[in-house]
Amino acid sequence: MKYKPRTLSEVVGNAESIRKFTEWVKSWSEGVPKKRAAFLHGPPGIGKTVCVEALANDLGLELVEKNASDYRTADAVQRFAGLASQYGTLLGGRRLILLDELDGITGTSDRGGLRAVTEIVKAAKCPVVLVANNAYDPRFRTLRRYCLLVEFKKPTIRQVMNHLKMVCAREGINVDEESLKFLADRSGRDVRSAVNDLQALAQGRKRLAYEDVQWLAERNRKDVIFNVLRTIFYSKDCREAKRATDQADVDRDMLSP
Repeated sequence: MKYKPRTLSEVVGNAESIRKFTEWVKSWSEGVPKKRAAFLHGPPGIGKTVCVEALANDLGLELVEKNASDYRTADAVQRFAGLASQYGTLLGGRRLILLDELDGITGTSDRGGLRAVTEIVKAAKCPVVLVANNAYDPRFRTLRRYCLLVEFKKPTIRQVMNHLKMVCAREGINVDEESLKFLADRSGRDVRSAVNDLQALAQGRKRLAYEDVQWLAERNRKDVIFNVLRTIFYSKDCREAKRATDQADVDRDMLSP
């Protein structure tokens, strides 16, 4: 992604969370801290993973990054993160371990992977960073005790607008405030989604007006339908499926085959 932050100064929002996380990583230069892992959590698309990558770049750390959801067995987790967390780099530099999408390692597909992550965190000799949407999933109860919890929240509408304005300025695109506010609001303050929408709409253009972006609102209704159907398909019983149908902000006819 062209405008993916490469340094912490480019990450939108969450200044206090970034400060807390940065101080924890830097504290490793003075010895192993009490909490050997940082658990970054919050909604998707708000910069959790990007923050880790940008900090590693800023501090010159070797980043060893994997999606935890790809390593669901204890053996697989140990092969990747276990060894990496115990040894330094080949040239004696500092290393940062990132296990992203930790939510994906839980559930019936978890074959000892989460337990292995907990054991690795307890004995790590370099910073280990865990990223998930919900750190308070009951399955993370034991793991949380060994982690510094760092909550990331959605940036404000104004922060997203300012980021979009910066992108437009760099691309030489003239856009009005109303359009920027619409894009920021429609994305749900998800910076990644807002930039993706902007880039798609501005393709081949040098000016964006409100009428060029307002049609995106039509996609909201479709998103609602897909979310409702997903809930129905994965419901554990008829009562849960009916509740999802009752709460849907769409006509029932639209949910019928």
